[in-house]
Amino acid sequence: MLVKDFMTAEPITVSPGDDAESTLDLMRGLNFRQCPVVEGGNLVGIVTDRNLRTALAAGGNPAVKDIMAANPVTILDYASIEGAAEIIRSGKFNALPVVNNRNELVGILTVTDLLDALLKMMGFHEKPVRLEVRMQDETNMFDILHAIQQNSEKVLSFSAAPEDRKHYYFWVVKCNFGELEKALRQENIQISTVVS
Repeated sequence: MLVKDFMTAEPITVSPGDDAESTLDLMRGLNFRQCPVVEGGNLVGIVTDRNLRTALAAGGNPAVKDIMAANPVTILDYASIEGAAEIIRSGKFNALPVVNNRNELVGILTVTDLLDALLKMMGFHEKPVRLEVRMQDETNMFDILHAIQQNSEKVLSFSAAPEDRKHYYFWVVKCNFGELEKALRQENIQISTVVS
């Protein structure tokens, strides 16, 4: 999965000469926490709402160029989403400007974009349902998993409850619960299920 597939393309930008107050108003209106600073088509910095609030609280209305972080860390549009996540995590950034191989700004990748990518990677963008299974001692885990697979479009994940190895969670997409319960009864598997 690539950065270009999750970034916001052609992001709103500000100029180095814009003043702090109007820039903060713009960002508040758009619910942005950071904004790329572009001059002559080139990325020259990034400014955050925190930078702007701090500068305005000190008095005056300085230009963005006096507040922004110059030469910000960037990522290429064809980089992996995992690489972007590592940069954001290690740098404790809220966003990364995205550039192409000519170093032109083509997008911005935020923490929210990374979470969207994670949900898609895990299949959770498909609105899964959690199925809780409490097994009896004689229950075969593979029989249960097979029955769930046969009666669901997808089994995205399953895990054991850390406090009880007879209690399992399955995340499934489009499960036919009536047929699942029927299949389990036919196999004499005594379980209780809770859909949450």
